[in-house]
Amino acid sequence: MFRRRWLCFGRIISDEGFTVHYGHKIVCYSDERGEFQIGYEDGLLFADSICQVDPVKGIQEVDTILVLTRVLRALKWDGQEARVFGE
Repeated sequence: MFRRRWLCFGRIISDEGFTVHYGHKIVCYSDERGEFQIGYEDGLLFADSICQVDPVKGIQEVDTILVLTRVLRALKWDGQEARVFGE
């Protein structure tokens, strides 16, 4: 389940303990592992551009897939038809 603190803007907050928000040509994702930035433009997420900005733990391949899946779900909830580039 997703929600926002303010109607129509601000961070998308999940009951699962992560948040997603938009930046300039990026989507920012935060959870217990830290904060990640992923390239995002014209409805495309660029998985190769994912970087950990504020690391708490190192990112692993399984974690990358989990992060991308969660971001896609949050964007869909927000009315965006996003997909991962190259898939």
